[in-house]
Amino acid sequence: MGECGVSVIAHPQELVLAATIHRVKLCEDKLREFEQMVTTLTATMAQNRAELASQGLEKLVMGVTTPLDIPKELVPTYGKGGARRNREFSTVKKRWTLWKHQLDSGMSMSELARAWGVHRTTIMNAKSRNFSVRKAKGGSR
Repeated sequence: MGECGVSVIAHPQELVLAATIHRVKLCEDKLREFEQMVTTLTATMAQNRAELASQGLEKLVMGVTTPLDIPKELVPTYGKGGARRNREFSTVKKRWTLWKHQLDSGMSMSELARAWGVHRTTIMNAKSRNFSVRKAKGGSR
């Protein structure tokens, strides 16, 4: 209500401007909250790394493969006519070990298969063998 009890109708552009200002303020507040959260997490991570380093366990943090780190030399490759390559015992053993760690980290088989460029049943086969590679009989491998 304005002076003398007369209602004042705001101009539509003023309403839009007021709403926009309000939304910008909300976004700025959320950004400040997010920045504070990142600062807190960074400090906590630094403290955890320092504690691990003081116990001689820094290798748990430094240089560990993350779930999506995929070494190119371990990715299964295919040659002419679909012939498989990269099937040496040591290569498959390293690949399956990495798959086990990646599954243990919480990745699903489908996510893992997509990341590696293989069918999910390939990973299911490794898991069904408890990620234990066996040497091939004969001299082919």
